[in-house]
Amino acid sequence: MKTIMIKDKLEDIGVHVEDIPLGDFDIIGEYTAKKNRSRDKELYKKVGCFFRPNYERGILMYYLTRKKEFNSVLEIGFGRGYSTFCIAKAMCDHGIDGKITTVDPNFNKEFLNQLTQIFPKDWFEKIEFVNQTSDDYFKDNPEKQFDFIYIDGDHRYDAVKNDWDNSKDKFNKFLLFDDYHMPTKNHKDIECAKVIDDINEFEKELIIMDRRIFFDDRRIPDNDIDYGQVLIENRNT
Repeated sequence: MKTIMIKDKLEDIGVHVEDIPLGDFDIIGEYTAKKNRSRDKELYKKVGCFFRPNYERGILMYYLTRKKEFNSVLEIGFGRGYSTFCIAKAMCDHGIDGKITTVDPNFNKEFLNQLTQIFPKDWFEKIEFVNQTSDDYFKDNPEKQFDFIYIDGDHRYDAVKNDWDNSKDKFNKFLLFDDYHMPTKNHKDIECAKVIDDINEFEKELIIMDRRIFFDDRRIPDNDIDYGQVLIENRNT
């Protein structure tokens, strides 16, 4: 599998890193992605409570949407919505007549209502919120195709495998897997890599990211980052 750094991947699709308005993604992340460390962590004491976990994923999806003109996007796993709103912003910023379908069985309606007071109305007009499991969604919509699919649901092996099996014939342009952890980075119940490694019918590209563009208060050098996302391009359509 080809491996590339996020900065180089963005350059490959015609995006100069120095031209990216990082503040735009910081604002979205402030409400949907920012995390905090617990008081017992050493970094809490040394550098502070809050950090930006892989905001680069939103930058990647924003510019993929813009450059490849995605008209239809399926997201499996909304979480707090960072990726969804980065894609919605791309569609609105660049006049793309598109729709994002985000599927999750556990939407927090109170949280979503709060976001309607923060993010522009036209972003929400690009989004269809589907309160279902991904498996039920595919069963109810067997004929639907999408330009781009983002798999970011349950990260356990069986769930990721099922999402891949349901998605592999449904994306016209690109599919992106969240959370590819290398063997040196073991996390319980994050088994995406096991599924991805067994995919042979498509070429795969591991994009190393996570605080490679945004400031990394951990001070981890590029060569020591053992995490990324895997992008698959459908070259048959």
